[in-house]
Amino acid sequence: MADRDLDQMMRRMAQTRVNRRGFIKAAGLTSFSAWLAACSGGGTPAPASSTPPGSATPGSGASASASAAPVETEGALYMYNWADYINEENIETFKQRYGIADWTYDIYPSNEELYAKLQGGATGLYDVAAPTAEWIPDLVTEGFIQKIDWSKVPNQSLINDKFRKLWWDPNDEYQLPKDWGTTGIAIRTKYVTEDIKSWKDFFDVAPKYSGKIVVVDSMGDVFTAPLKALGYSLNSVDPGELAEARELLRGLAPHVLARNSDTYEEVLKDGESGAVLGITWTGGLDELKAEPQWADIKYVIPEDGTLYWMDTWVILADPPHPEAAHAWLNFIQEPEIQAKETITNAYATPNDAAKEFIPQEMLDDPTIFVPDEIFPKLEGAENVSTNPLRVEIWEEFVSSIGG
Repeated sequence: MADRDLDQMMRRMAQTRVNRRGFIKAAGLTSFSAWLAACSGGGTPAPASSTPPGSATPGSGASASASAAPVETEGALYMYNWADYINEENIETFKQRYGIADWTYDIYPSNEELYAKLQGGATGLYDVAAPTAEWIPDLVTEGFIQKIDWSKVPNQSLINDKFRKLWWDPNDEYQLPKDWGTTGIAIRTKYVTEDIKSWKDFFDVAPKYSGKIVVVDSMGDVFTAPLKALGYSLNSVDPGELAEARELLRGLAPHVLARNSDTYEEVLKDGESGAVLGITWTGGLDELKAEPQWADIKYVIPEDGTLYWMDTWVILADPPHPEAAHAWLNFIQEPEIQAKETITNAYATPNDAAKEFIPQEMLDDPTIFVPDEIFPKLEGAENVSTNPLRVEIWEEFVSSIGG
């Protein structure tokens, strides 16, 4: 595969949604994207016969944890992250192992808010964050993140080679891949009788389930639905195509019950007074499915295509606790630790060594580790969130929800 082709493909990378949730409340589990395999040219997805991300041999000859002995830290770590995006047991293990007496975990609901807070002067307040990959170039340009000292993060060698040297960080200087997933349709099949397989189907049935729909609070994710239903790129900035997408969103908005990134699973719990359909991620839905009263929940990767994304670990500029920040990046990629993250978050890991500790049932779940035949239906995102027309349409949609 030509480097140029991979670079083009990865430029279509994941624009993040709302809450990259982990649902760590689920029994304290002991819990980007791209099909980074052979691909066709022009930035198109890999053919069905290509190797899925995470199924090749780990890079740099690594086959087991390269973790160094615990290092001295400053005794504190300040993290800025998506809600509930870390396994609780891993947090406690890290605190005990590295003597972290002062742990701060502040949250943001979108990459836009992370970026805005840093623009507003938050540099120097936090140590680490988890932005989506396509935001890395802007964060570098603005001086909001710093280069990682890889000598302090030996476990970076466990990251699959296919996740390395991609367009947002061609020299692998600023980010460590975290996990990856998709945006799709959540369905309470107990209440929704139609066989919904596509975004087009979603829009067709929406009026029937008026007041029973939840969508994530993320412009890029929500735009995916109308644009892919119309057969366009989810990154489109074409005025004509966006005009058509606007009409679909205008038709959807009155039927939306809630715009929720952090707790959309709660909205889906009560099918009588809550939601029965949603534009969501996979995170949290497996937790619902595990309970008998919500076992009817289903997640669909739409046949007409959808978005995939990858989140990354970065060290923010002027971190108050740089040693602890590097220790965290290394710690979180230890295979058993990383496996717990995958189990908690229900998102695929780029760390192949972690797969040994992930239940086979999860490895076989096509909504998490996407199978080859689904790859051509996925598309990554470019950072088009500042396009004026898209912003205008989004603001109109938000203001029209529920009426």
